[in-house]
Amino acid sequence: MEKVRANLDALERKLTKANKIAAKGEKMKVGDAIKLGRKSSSMAATINKGMREYDDTDPTPQESQEMLAQMTRIVELTEEQVNSLIGCSGYLKDKLHVGGLVKRDLVKTAEASEALSHLMVSKAPPELKQEGQALAKRRNMAFDKALAVYGNATGGDELDDKTADDSD
Repeated sequence: MEKVRANLDALERKLTKANKIAAKGEKMKVGDAIKLGRKSSSMAATINKGMREYDDTDPTPQESQEMLAQMTRIVELTEEQVNSLIGCSGYLKDKLHVGGLVKRDLVKTAEASEALSHLMVSKAPPELKQEGQALAKRRNMAFDKALAVYGNATGGDELDDKTADDSD
Protein backbone atom coordinates (compact mmCIF):
# COMPACT_ATOMS: atom_id res chain seq x y z
CA MET A 1 0.00 0.00 0.00
CA GLU A 2 2.97 2.27 0.48
CA LYS A 3 3.50 2.54 -3.30
CA VAL A 4 -0.16 3.32 -3.80
CA ARG A 5 -0.01 6.10 -1.21
CA ALA A 6 3.13 7.46 -2.83
CA ASN A 7 1.33 7.65 -6.18
CA LEU A 8 -1.67 9.39 -4.63
CA ASP A 9 0.69 11.83 -2.90
CA ALA A 10 2.38 12.51 -6.25
CA LEU A 11 -0.99 12.98 -7.93
CA GLU A 12 -2.06 15.45 -5.27
CA ARG A 13 1.20 17.44 -5.69
CA LYS A 14 0.87 17.48 -9.47
CA LEU A 15 -2.75 18.60 -9.26
CA THR A 16 -1.78 21.41 -6.88
CA LYS A 17 0.89 22.59 -9.32
CA ALA A 18 -1.47 22.26 -12.29
CA ASN A 19 -4.05 24.31 -10.40
CA LYS A 20 -1.51 27.10 -9.93
CA ILE A 21 -1.06 27.21 -13.69
CA ALA A 22 -4.81 27.02 -14.41
CA ALA A 23 -5.48 29.76 -11.84
CA LYS A 24 -3.52 32.20 -14.00
CA GLY A 25 -6.64 32.36 -16.14
CA GLU A 26 -6.35 35.01 -18.79
CA LYS A 27 -2.74 35.67 -17.82
CA MET A 28 -1.78 32.24 -19.16
CA LYS A 29 0.50 32.07 -22.14
CA VAL A 30 0.73 29.26 -24.70
CA GLY A 31 3.76 27.91 -22.82
CA ASP A 32 1.65 27.69 -19.67
CA ALA A 33 -1.03 25.78 -21.56
CA ILE A 34 1.59 23.35 -22.87
CA LYS A 35 3.02 22.95 -19.37
CA LEU A 36 -0.49 22.30 -18.05
CA GLY A 37 -0.99 19.70 -20.79
CA ARG A 38 2.24 17.95 -19.86
CA LYS A 39 1.24 18.03 -16.20
CA SER A 40 -2.09 16.44 -17.17
CA SER A 41 -0.30 13.70 -19.10
CA SER A 42 1.91 13.10 -16.11
CA MET A 43 -1.12 12.91 -13.83
CA ALA A 44 -2.78 10.34 -16.10
CA ALA A 45 0.43 8.28 -16.08
CA THR A 46 0.60 8.51 -12.28
CA ILE A 47 -3.04 7.39 -12.01
CA ASN A 48 -2.38 4.44 -14.32
CA LYS A 49 0.73 3.45 -12.36
CA GLY A 50 -1.20 3.72 -9.10
CA MET A 51 -3.95 1.49 -10.49
CA ARG A 52 -1.48 -1.23 -11.45
CA GLU A 53 -0.05 -1.18 -7.93
CA TYR A 54 -3.45 -0.91 -6.23
CA ASP A 55 -4.81 -3.82 -8.24
CA ASP A 56 -2.29 -6.11 -6.49
CA THR A 57 -3.37 -5.06 -2.98
CA ASP A 58 -6.10 -5.98 -0.57
CA PRO A 59 -6.57 -2.84 1.54
CA THR A 60 -7.77 -3.04 5.11
CA PRO A 61 -10.85 -1.03 6.06
CA GLN A 62 -8.55 1.55 7.70
CA GLU A 63 -6.41 1.83 4.56
CA SER A 64 -9.55 2.17 2.46
CA GLN A 65 -10.78 4.98 4.72
CA GLU A 66 -7.44 6.78 4.42
CA MET A 67 -7.47 6.42 0.64
CA LEU A 68 -11.04 7.72 0.48
CA ALA A 69 -9.97 10.79 2.47
CA GLN A 70 -7.06 11.39 0.09
CA MET A 71 -9.26 10.84 -2.95
CA THR A 72 -11.70 13.40 -1.53
CA ARG A 73 -8.87 15.98 -1.48
CA ILE A 74 -7.90 14.98 -5.03
CA VAL A 75 -11.50 15.41 -6.25
CA GLU A 76 -11.64 18.83 -4.58
CA LEU A 77 -8.45 19.83 -6.41
CA THR A 78 -9.88 18.46 -9.65
CA GLU A 79 -13.04 20.54 -9.19
CA GLU A 80 -10.89 23.60 -8.56
CA GLN A 81 -8.91 23.01 -11.75
CA VAL A 82 -12.04 22.38 -13.81
CA ASN A 83 -13.63 25.59 -12.56
CA SER A 84 -10.48 27.54 -13.44
CA LEU A 85 -10.43 26.05 -16.93
CA ILE A 86 -14.12 26.78 -17.45
CA GLY A 87 -13.62 30.32 -16.21
CA CYS A 88 -11.04 31.08 -18.87
CA SER A 89 -12.42 28.86 -21.63
CA GLY A 90 -13.08 31.75 -24.00
CA TYR A 91 -9.53 32.96 -23.58
CA LEU A 92 -8.00 29.50 -24.05
CA LYS A 93 -10.18 28.69 -27.05
CA ASP A 94 -10.36 32.05 -28.83
CA LYS A 95 -7.18 33.92 -27.86
CA LEU A 96 -4.59 31.18 -27.31
CA HIS A 97 -6.25 28.67 -29.64
CA VAL A 98 -5.49 25.72 -27.33
CA GLY A 99 -9.03 24.54 -26.61
CA GLY A 100 -8.37 21.23 -28.36
CA LEU A 101 -5.32 20.65 -26.17
CA VAL A 102 -7.37 21.31 -23.04
CA LYS A 103 -10.11 18.96 -24.28
CA ARG A 104 -7.61 16.18 -25.07
CA ASP A 105 -6.05 16.45 -21.63
CA LEU A 106 -9.42 16.56 -19.87
CA VAL A 107 -10.51 13.39 -21.68
CA LYS A 108 -7.28 11.57 -20.89
CA THR A 109 -7.38 12.50 -17.21
CA ALA A 110 -11.12 11.80 -16.92
CA GLU A 111 -10.70 8.30 -18.37
CA ALA A 112 -7.79 7.42 -16.10
CA SER A 113 -9.46 8.79 -12.98
CA GLU A 114 -12.72 7.00 -13.77
CA ALA A 115 -10.86 3.68 -14.04
CA LEU A 116 -9.16 4.39 -10.70
CA SER A 117 -12.51 5.21 -9.08
CA HIS A 118 -14.01 1.92 -10.28
CA LEU A 119 -11.04 -0.01 -8.95
CA MET A 120 -11.08 1.73 -5.58
CA VAL A 121 -14.83 1.28 -5.12
CA SER A 122 -14.54 -2.40 -6.06
CA LYS A 123 -11.93 -2.92 -3.32
CA ALA A 124 -13.64 -0.76 -0.70
CA PRO A 125 -15.34 -2.43 2.25
CA PRO A 126 -19.15 -2.39 2.03
CA GLU A 127 -19.49 0.46 4.53
CA LEU A 128 -17.38 2.77 2.29
CA LYS A 129 -18.76 1.83 -1.14
CA GLN A 130 -21.60 4.37 -1.10
CA GLU A 131 -19.27 7.20 -0.09
CA GLY A 132 -16.79 6.13 -2.79
CA GLN A 133 -19.53 6.06 -5.40
CA ALA A 134 -20.72 9.53 -4.36
CA LEU A 135 -17.16 10.81 -4.71
CA ALA A 136 -16.87 9.21 -8.15
CA LYS A 137 -20.13 10.90 -9.15
CA ARG A 138 -18.75 14.29 -8.02
CA ARG A 139 -15.62 13.72 -10.10
CA ASN A 140 -17.69 12.69 -13.12
CA MET A 141 -19.84 15.80 -12.79
CA ALA A 142 -16.75 18.02 -12.74
CA PHE A 143 -15.31 16.45 -15.89
CA ASP A 144 -18.72 16.42 -17.61
CA LYS A 145 -19.09 20.14 -16.88
CA ALA A 146 -15.67 20.89 -18.37
CA LEU A 147 -16.19 18.66 -21.39
CA ALA A 148 -19.50 20.39 -22.07
CA VAL A 149 -17.52 23.62 -22.41
CA TYR A 150 -14.56 22.16 -24.32
CA GLY A 151 -16.38 19.34 -26.15
CA ASN A 152 -16.08 20.75 -29.65
CA ALA A 153 -12.95 22.83 -29.05
CA THR A 154 -10.09 22.70 -31.49
CA GLY A 155 -6.62 24.15 -31.55
CA GLY A 156 -3.49 23.08 -29.82
CA ASP A 157 -4.20 19.44 -30.64
CA GLU A 158 -0.93 19.27 -32.52
CA LEU A 159 1.12 20.37 -29.52
CA ASP A 160 3.42 17.63 -28.32
CA ASP A 161 2.15 15.63 -25.37
CA LYS A 162 4.71 12.85 -25.63
CA THR A 163 6.85 14.37 -22.91
CA ALA A 164 4.98 14.13 -19.66
CA ASP A 165 6.21 16.61 -17.09
CA ASP A 166 6.89 14.26 -14.22
CA SER A 167 8.57 16.86 -12.09
CA ASP A 168 6.88 17.82 -8.89
